Amino acid sequence: MRTLLITIVCIVLYIHPSSLSAQTNWQNPIQKQERLGSPLVETSPFVFKDKLYLLENNQRFWDIAGAKPGDHFPEDEIRIRDLSSNEIVSVPLKNHAFGTVLTWKDRVYVFAGYYGENKPWRKITEIVVTSSADLKEWTKPETILRANPEEYFFNTAVCRGKDDFILLYETSDPQWTPFTFRYVRSADLKNWQEIPEAIYGTDKYVGGPALYYENGWYYTLYLKSLNPGYETHITRSRDLVNWKDAPEDRPFVSFDPSHKNIPLIDPSIAESNASDVELCYFKGQTVLYFTGSDQTTAGDLQRATFPGTPQQLFEYFFKNSGERIEDPPKHQGNWAPVLIPPEQQADEFAPYSKTLRTTPTPQQLAFQERQLGAFIHFGLATYAKADMMAVPEAALFNPSQLDAEQWVTTAKSFGAKHIVLTAKHHNGFCLWPTKTTDYSVKNSPWKEGTGDVVAEFVNACRKYDMKVGLYLSGGDTHFGCTSSPDPQGERTIRGDVHRYFPVFLEQLRELLTEYGEISYLWFDGAYDPFGWDVMDPDTGIPLGTSYGDAIQAMVRHLQPEAVIMGGTKPDVRWSGSEQGWAPYPLENVVKTGEGLAKWVGPQNAGYIPAEANLHTRSSWFWKPDSDPTLKDSSFLMKAYLESIGRGANLLVNMTPDSTGLIPQAEVNLLENFGHSIRSTFAHPVGITSSKNQPSTELSLPLPQNHRVNLLVLEEVLEKGQHVRQYTLEAWVEGQWQPVASGETIGRKRIQYFDPVITDRLRLRISGDGPDMELERFAVYGSAL
Repeated sequence: MRTLLITIVCIVLYIHPSSLSAQTNWQNPIQKQERLGSPLVETSPFVFKDKLYLLENNQRFWDIAGAKPGDHFPEDEIRIRDLSSNEIVSVPLKNHAFGTVLTWKDRVYVFAGYYGENKPWRKITEIVVTSSADLKEWTKPETILRANPEEYFFNTAVCRGKDDFILLYETSDPQWTPFTFRYVRSADLKNWQEIPEAIYGTDKYVGGPALYYENGWYYTLYLKSLNPGYETHITRSRDLVNWKDAPEDRPFVSFDPSHKNIPLIDPSIAESNASDVELCYFKGQTVLYFTGSDQTTAGDLQRATFPGTPQQLFEYFFKNSGERIEDPPKHQGNWAPVLIPPEQQADEFAPYSKTLRTTPTPQQLAFQERQLGAFIHFGLATYAKADMMAVPEAALFNPSQLDAEQWVTTAKSFGAKHIVLTAKHHNGFCLWPTKTTDYSVKNSPWKEGTGDVVAEFVNACRKYDMKVGLYLSGGDTHFGCTSSPDPQGERTIRGDVHRYFPVFLEQLRELLTEYGEISYLWFDGAYDPFGWDVMDPDTGIPLGTSYGDAIQAMVRHLQPEAVIMGGTKPDVRWSGSEQGWAPYPLENVVKTGEGLAKWVGPQNAGYIPAEANLHTRSSWFWKPDSDPTLKDSSFLMKAYLESIGRGANLLVNMTPDSTGLIPQAEVNLLENFGHSIRSTFAHPVGITSSKNQPSTELSLPLPQNHRVNLLVLEEVLEKGQHVRQYTLEAWVEGQWQPVASGETIGRKRIQYFDPVITDRLRLRISGDGPDMELERFAVYGSAL
C-alpha cells in the first residue's frame, strides 16, 4: 500500500461476486463487523497477557488540516492501543513506518522501517526491532536488516515458524516487479539469514502482506490488483519457496463499492480497495483488521471476525483444492457472529465493540415490526394557559368525559400498534396516584381524587390488543429539578438532582410494577437532569451516565421485554424530526463516533433504530380553538412516506381536550389517514420474497401489462440491515430500463417513481454480506 496511508478499518465483509464458486458453492466465511471511521492503513491486532491490543502506524499529516501525504513524516509514529479502553498505552517508535508486531513468550516485539535522519519520505533502507515486557518500557531499536543498493523496504510481517522465526519484507529491488516479498529466518529475532529462493510475487503485483504459520503451512496474505480496484488474497507454502494460491474466485477480503464518506478524501468516492489484512485469535474467534478506501490518501479502517481459529479460516480457502478440509464453524443466533457475550464485548473491544450488535434484539425487532404508533399528550398542560413547563394548580385537572377506550380506538383507526401516554410531563404532574408527591390526580377533583388515568389507559389498551407505552419526563419543574435547554454537551443541572433522583426512581418503579407488562418506555431528552451530558452548575464537571444508567437498569430488571426510547442506553433513537420525517439513507446501526449526529450520547453505538414523531396540531397538548391548526391527511401521508417509507418508525400525537376526549375533528383526520394508508397498499400488482433464498437479483413477473409507480421493499430484519444499493428495472420495448433506485432498505422502503407500463420487473441489490434477503418486494399501480 504505497501511497495509501495507514488507517484502521473493519466492517461487515462484503462478499465480492467472485467469492462464490459455482462448482463448490463456496462462500467466504469472514463476517465484516464495522467501519471504524479511521484513516489508518497498516494495523496489527495482537494479544498480550490475555488482553487485546492494536498496533497502529499513524501518519502525522492525517492529523493536520491541509497537510499532504508525506508532510511531517519524521513525526510519524508506531503506537499501541488498548482495545478495552481505547487508550494509547505506548509509542514504541517515532520516525518509523510499516510496523508490525509479534508476541513471543513474555515479550512483545515491534518491527518497523526506519526513516533515518535527513532522508526523503518512504526511502527506507533499515528495518529495526524493539521489544517490551510491559508495553511501557521499550528496548533501544536495533537494526536487523539493511537494504541493498537501489533497494527500499516497505511493509513487514513476522511469525513464529516450525523451528524458528520468519520475517517477510516488501522490497523494491529492480530485478523484480515492485513490492515483491522476500523471506528471512532467525533463531533469536535479532540475527536474520536469507532463505535461498524464498520469494513471492516476482511475476505480479503484490503488497500489504501478512504472514502466519499453521499446521505445517506458511500462509501469506497479499494484495491483488483487479485493475480497477484491489482485494486481498491468500497463498500458502510448506517451504517458503513453492507457493500455491487459493482459487482466483476466493478473495480473502474484497471491497464494498457502496462504502463512501471515506476519511480524508472526497466523500463521493466509492471504496475500491480492501488491503493490509492482519489478524489474531482471541477468546474463541479470529479477529481481523483491514483497510478500505481507494489506495490514495488514507484508509478506512474496518474490523471483521471469524468464529473459529486462524487455521480453520485459512484452510477453508483451499478446500477441495488438494486435501480434505472441514467446513468452518456455523454462525449461531440472530446476532453478529462474535462468540464472546455482549457484556464482555464492551470490555474487550471498546470502543469498537459498541457497534458489534448489528442485528436487533427480539424487543427491537418487535418494535420495528409495529412501525406505527400513537402518542398521547394529556395532563395539566392541557388545562394551563401558559406553556407546558408551567406548574398550574392540581385542582385544574378535571376531565368530565375521559374515555381511554376512545383514545385506543382512534389510534387503531389509523393503524397504530402501540400508544405512548405522558404519565408525567415536564411540569411534574402525575396521571396516577403516586406516593411520591401530592402533585398528582389524587389531589385533583377528578373522581374526587380516586381516579387513575394510567390504569384506565392500560386497561383500554389491553381490551383492544394495543401495546402499552409510557412517557416519564426526567425534568420536573414542580419538584424544581430540570436541566438547562442548552444544546447537547453544554447543559447544566437546575435544582437538587441528588434529592430528586430517588423520587424519580420510585415513580418509575411504581409504573413498572403496578400496571402489568409495559412494552415501551419513552424518556424525553429535553430538560432531563439525568442526561449523559449534564454538568454541575457550580464546577462545570460533567456528571456522566451514572444516573441514567441506573434508570435503564431498573427498566431492564422490572420490564425486561420493554423497549427504551432515550436515556443513556437507548434501544430506539429519535430521527431528529418532530414533523414526522427521517433522513435518507437511514442506517439502523449507529457506528462508533456517530452518536451525537444520530441523537444519542457518544457512549452509544450498535443497533439503535430510529423513530420520528409529529404533532397533529401546532402544539403537543390540546389548546382551546386549536382545531384550525390541525394538519391534513396529505401531510400525515407524506410524513408516513418520509419516516416509515425510509425505514424508521413513526409516532403520531393525539390530543385529548379538557373533557378527556379527542376532539372529533382530530378523530376524523386520523381515520382518514388510516384509510389513505390502507387504500394505498391494499392491492399489490405483484409481490415476491427472497427470504431464506439470498439473492442479489429478484424477478417479479406481472400477470399482464400493468401501470406501476410505487415500490415497497423490506429486508429480513432479524438478520440485520445489509442492502446498501438497489435498482428497479422494468422490461419495456424489449429491454430492461431502470425506473427507480435507492440506497438503504432496512425495515421498509417505500418509493414512488414515474409510471411505467410493463409485464415484468427486476430488482438488483448490493450490500455488505451474504445475508441480503428481502421479506417483501412489491409494486403497486393499476391495470390497463
